[in-house]
Amino acid sequence: MGQHRSTQRNPGKVVGIEEAKLRHRLREIAAEHIRWGRRMAYRLLRREGWTINHKRVQRLWREEGLQRPTPRKRKRARPADGSVRRHRAEHPHQVWAMDFQFDATADGRCPVSIRLKGGVNQVDR
Repeated sequence: MGQHRSTQRNPGKVVGIEEAKLRHRLREIAAEHIRWGRRMAYRLLRREGWTINHKRVQRLWREEGLQRPTPRKRKRARPADGSVRRHRAEHPHQVWAMDFQFDATADGRCPVSIRLKGGVNQVDR
């Protein structure tokens, strides 16, 4: 032919209609299921019959700029009356606290460690 073979190039991949459909479906999933991430979206796409792998979904998810929101911190359970203070013992034997202590010998050659359990009445404390 008269041309050097390094001048011959393969045509680049054209973004196909399938890729556009997949991107659109990923955006729909992200809007519909806000708390889902790419892994759940991948599973749903596979159930719907798409022939894709998780790496492709990860790449498209990143390119589309999709993210799931950061996990919310759980608030501590509080009493119904809204008080923050802890309840104190009002009479003996109402509230007890337990303490477990573990110990062994200094050289560590004792096969059995010593375990102590102590109970303290909160009124006497």
